Amino acid sequence: MPFTSHSSLYENIKHQTNTAPYLVHYTEIDAHTNPALYMHWHNEMEFLVITKGKLLLHIEDRGFLLQENEAVFIPPGLLHMGEHASADGCCFYAFVFSPDFLFNGFETVKFNKYIQPVLHNKIDLALHLTPDSFWHQAIIDYLQQIFAAEQEELAVRGLTYLIWDALYKNHLLSGSTVDTTIAQNERFNGVIAYIQEHYQEYIALGQMAELIHLSEGQFCRLFKSFTGMSPNQYLIRYRILQSCQLLLNTDTSITEIALSCGFNNISYFNRAFLKIMNTTPGDYRRFNRGVL
Repeated sequence: MPFTSHSSLYENIKHQTNTAPYLVHYTEIDAHTNPALYMHWHNEMEFLVITKGKLLLHIEDRGFLLQENEAVFIPPGLLHMGEHASADGCCFYAFVFSPDFLFNGFETVKFNKYIQPVLHNKIDLALHLTPDSFWHQAIIDYLQQIFAAEQEELAVRGLTYLIWDALYKNHLLSGSTVDTTIAQNERFNGVIAYIQEHYQEYIALGQMAELIHLSEGQFCRLFKSFTGMSPNQYLIRYRILQSCQLLLNTDTSITEIALSCGFNNISYFNRAFLKIMNTTPGDYRRFNRGVL
């Protein structure tokens, strides 16, 4: 499916007030706007609450059908977009905030305990919140209070701590099996950095496992706990995101882009692109660059 025009999948918007790294915004979308929410990602966490209509929200390869008074939690770094699921359009509030709004990196113990589990694109931690669950409803109620007090930083910060307390106890603890010690974080951060530096090259599973002295089986298991994806899925996804930038910002042929991003098979590149971006490379380039 085509997406609306935007210069990059990274949402280059400052999600912050004059004094704190958070932002609340309200959006009304008529039924003729397609998609309802363009494909993007950002480094902040987000809670999105539907106030009217229905929205089919795609987060990476998962879909969440959101109805009025329901919400979704979107961990940082995940691609997401929305499609209309009703004929009347939809309205929603979004609360977007940096991890630093809760604990900054200098508060090492607290940051690693309470924040680290949601970093590194953990798709399995995305969560659909509905009024059917007591603690889900509690979070939705706190979010409604944030939307009403969006300019009152102390109130918003206090409510965010209450939200995080409920999310941590009921969801993050059960969903995260990764060792979040400083040493473990640094080990896998090094692997992520290696992938991002060498994504254009052939990278064998054994090479990545050797970086942190693990067997391939141990490495795959822990890497998925850390990122929510297998090593190969992460590598392919990163290559596709890099190809998107070249499709938007250069006139290089699709075949050359595929080769430059580490794909030696154009058919495989096309299949991977379609699976991750829900459109073909050619259509992505045409629609996002405004070319008919």
